[in-house]
Amino acid sequence: MNGITVAGTYLPQARIARSEIAKAHAWAISALKGKSKGQRSAAAWDEDAITMAVESSRGLLNSGVQIDQCVFASTSHPFVDRSSATIAAAALGLPNDVITTDAATSRRAATSALIQALRSNANTLLLSGEKRIAKPGSWAEIVWGDAGAAVLVSDAAPQATCIGWQSRNEDSPDFYTATGFHPYQGEERWIKEQLVSGIAAPTIRAAIDKAGLKAADITWAVLPDPSPACEKTLAKELGLSATLLTQEIVANAGDLGSAHPIFGLALALERAKVGDTILIASFGNGCDALVFKVESLATKSSSTDAQLQGGSAGSYMPFINSRGLFDIDCGPRAERIDKTSFSVHARYQRDITSFTGGKITDDGAVQFPKSPVALNQAATTPAQYIDVCLAGERASVVSYTADYLTYTPQPPFCFGLVQFGNGARVAMEYVDVPSEGLDVGDELEMRFRIKHIDRERGYRHYFWKAAPINTTTGEQN
Repeated sequence: MNGITVAGTYLPQARIARSEIAKAHAWAISALKGKSKGQRSAAAWDEDAITMAVESSRGLLNSGVQIDQCVFASTSHPFVDRSSATIAAAALGLPNDVITTDAATSRRAATSALIQALRSNANTLLLSGEKRIAKPGSWAEIVWGDAGAAVLVSDAAPQATCIGWQSRNEDSPDFYTATGFHPYQGEERWIKEQLVSGIAAPTIRAAIDKAGLKAADITWAVLPDPSPACEKTLAKELGLSATLLTQEIVANAGDLGSAHPIFGLALALERAKVGDTILIASFGNGCDALVFKVESLATKSSSTDAQLQGGSAGSYMPFINSRGLFDIDCGPRAERIDKTSFSVHARYQRDITSFTGGKITDDGAVQFPKSPVALNQAATTPAQYIDVCLAGERASVVSYTADYLTYTPQPPFCFGLVQFGNGARVAMEYVDVPSEGLDVGDELEMRFRIKHIDRERGYRHYFWKAAPINTTTGEQN
């Protein structure tokens, strides 16, 4: 049976204090004050489920495992019929014969896909990302968070092996989101007493029994917490004495949806010792529960804990504006046509999405994009280029401009010339820029982001942007 070879996570840089959200709605919804402790992670306008999942998985590709399939799990896929897994595979530079599959419509999407991956003989890259849109002033807006998480499932030197699992399907929703509507939640007491105790508890108990363990043997636990205090209630009912991680994640980043159990698994792997046992469970139209035994320690480059404790303060108004919930007048500069030419996209999408430039000889100059005639005149067609991926290259600032006149959903528009270590120079956008700006020579790394959105048709263009190297990033565990 396959195991967890490596895991990774990503949290966006911005954190919105729940007290700020509650304060914004205090004039109408005073009850939010009771949920105002902690903070939630907040994706920027150019981040979505795909970009965050890609960031969480980039470090996993260094394991040397040949990936057979890529599965993307989310309840907030940006497209109905454009595959998120295929976009992610292209961004990560995976071969185009890798099988790509999307899992959706349930918060159990990631754990259900994980069970399938563990049972198969294929090397599976499982990605999960969430950027769920909630109505302003709702419980979901204040409790939810944005994140990406990923695991590489294979039989190659696993950090953890699955020693027991159980899955149960049950069409008894605690909340649901119909197409075109905001989330709708049931009564919290009913969720806790009927659904969690009646569905989650027996499912988790069965997984522990299959693992040949007792509840007291579990070292770390990531339990579902669909309403306040569910985690503690469930742990008490099961007789767990494990370290509970869900409330720590919720307090610092939020309920991360389908990515939550995978994020929690990565956090547990980072903190665990060899021989520890980890329980993860997800809830939604049923329950999935898996028990893992830790076989080896996470690498020293692990960063899930640092991400959870990090981030920088964000503001509520830019947050709701970036999610399309507050449409401000940006003036005539925002009136532009972003219609996509499918033929142009098909011609260049692989190089653009994976940020692949080229050079003519092994020691030749690297350029992006691959022009029909190379800069050194040594080639006549792009087909003669040697591919060079720039996504994983470190770079530095050559020039920096913060432009408040050019339209961007979150001003200012930051851009400049970027110098790569391999010699390439590319004009790029900057993201996650600190308030003091950037200086010439500052080190940079690349981030996968949305380039722009066709607001009239809903199409998204993805590309890479440069970020200062000392900001939050998704590293491997």
